Amino acid sequence: MPRTVQVLLVVGLVLAANLLWDPLAEDAGERDSERRARLPSVYIDDARSLSFTREGELADVLDARRVEQFGRRGYALLTEPRFYSHSSGSNTWSAWAERGRYEPASGRLLLRRNVVLNHDQAGTRLETSSLDVQLDTREAQTERPVTITWDDNRTVAAGMLARLDAETITLGPDVESTYVPQP
Repeated sequence: MPRTVQVLLVVGLVLAANLLWDPLAEDAGERDSERRARLPSVYIDDARSLSFTREGELADVLDARRVEQFGRRGYALLTEPRFYSHSSGSNTWSAWAERGRYEPASGRLLLRRNVVLNHDQAGTRLETSSLDVQLDTREAQTERPVTITWDDNRTVAAGMLARLDAETITLGPDVESTYVPQP
């Protein structure tokens, strides 16, 4: 066989092998499945979830501008979540944040970035960077710095625990308050 024909045959075989066999295809398939696993299984815009007590009374409301449900991982990411909790009588707590994460298996609502918790009737406002709400026990907790304001009064602390049903807030260490007497 002449040398030119041998070279053309080798080049032809290499081109055919490249067209028919891709050694990176397995890696690409794995990357695609990993990417699909990271994607949410459901998107919901302007979502609202209501929960009720055994007696049929409204207990909690959870709104979000957007919900991304990750069924395989068992959680949902929330954009601009708003949480309303009804405590004794007709008193309510409301909380909102830029981001959130709801874990139905553990009954946890994790609020992140510019979190605000209000006792709506008392007018008490609590601000922090993160808040973990246990929906079963109706407790909200953070170990991050908090600022509580009501009227012209201000209290800062290194953390807190709010019992929503009992309507109490227990502050963590390093508590400092400024009280303004009412006329």
